[in-house]
Amino acid sequence: MSPTNHDGMPSPAHEIRITSHGKIKNWVTFALEHFQNHEDIPLVLHTFPASTKGKGSVPNGDSGSETQNDGPPVDSAAKGAKPNRLHPSMATIPRLVSVVEIIKREYLKTLDPALAQAGSLSGLHQYNEVRDLEVQGFLEDTVDEEQLRIESLAHALQGRNHLKQKKVAFMRVSLCRKEAPELVRKGITYQQPAVRKLSKSTRARLKKKLRKAHSEIESGS
Repeated sequence: MSPTNHDGMPSPAHEIRITSHGKIKNWVTFALEHFQNHEDIPLVLHTFPASTKGKGSVPNGDSGSETQNDGPPVDSAAKGAKPNRLHPSMATIPRLVSVVEIIKREYLKTLDPALAQAGSLSGLHQYNEVRDLEVQGFLEDTVDEEQLRIESLAHALQGRNHLKQKKVAFMRVSLCRKEAPELVRKGITYQQPAVRKLSKSTRARLKKKLRKAHSEIESGS
């Protein structure tokens, strides 16, 4: 039975924002624990800028009630690093893809081979979405919002030109234990789950183990 909230609606997905300074190992560990403890709740990994939270910059169709997790704290070395030429929401897309692939691979390893049917085990369903949003300049996670607001206001009061608006791309990947056809209907790309194939020797050992367990049950009764 799917978990529900107080209104009787299905529980929202849990979100993780992929950053340039977070540790991949921490994200993967969290994802595996999430699916172990909350198998009916999707996990959404994305590259939204931190400044989009609660400010209306998120495209239509997003749920404001979804849980957010920004991952590990900022590394002190990352604070002094030179800013990327690409906006963070674009620069971290390759990292997001890598994290997703590792999660799917490691998830398959956690499945109990005894549950295999026809010599295979199904992995996670994946839904990919790439969109764009407007931002005012290039915002880094370490930029102080109050300082940015003051600088933007001072720039606007100069009267020379309007604050430059720029569109940047972001990516969002939803991982689910079960299919979510409603996402496909929204135009989101679907990727079938990976399959863990068992070798003949492994299947033979499993069958032998099952026969032994069955015989022990019969002898005990």
